[in-house]
Amino acid sequence: MDTASLLKQEINKTLEDLHDFAKWKLIAVSALAAAGLGLSQNNLQNTTYWLLVFVPYACAYVDLNCYQYLLRIFLIAKVLRNSQEDSLLRYYEDQCEIYRKRGFFGFGIFAQLGSSLAFSVILPAFALVRFILDNVESWKLESLLTAWFIGLLILVLCYLSFIQKGKLLDD
Repeated sequence: MDTASLLKQEINKTLEDLHDFAKWKLIAVSALAAAGLGLSQNNLQNTTYWLLVFVPYACAYVDLNCYQYLLRIFLIAKVLRNSQEDSLLRYYEDQCEIYRKRGFFGFGIFAQLGSSLAFSVILPAFALVRFILDNVESWKLESLLTAWFIGLLILVLCYLSFIQKGKLLDD
């Protein structure tokens, strides 16, 4: 089996893993939401809303792994573009690169970041509203907001790091 075929197999395996990560993000967010919103029978007083603050951290963890896998795919594609082994494969990778730079393949990254931001804003907002309605102490509310904003910041920094490293691969 030639090297180009092995690299294409690596890309396909990495794509399978990316799909698994997307599923794990939904599972992790669903579990935190269920526990945080008190959807279990053990939690009738809804005192675990603070768990919703961990949603941005769970999303950032999954996204960071996905970004790592995407960078691996970008690197393999770059190697294939520069390969002298298979001209058709090289042409295909050149075309993919042209269209990637034009944003044709950005939907997956948009869905990844968009879902993370949506989950990380909407679900913790429920905790915030609940804390306000319950008139919790201001230090608890401030702690919740601080943890929430740090999680959002980590989420955005992971994305910006991915973009920066992707640009380095373009050189």
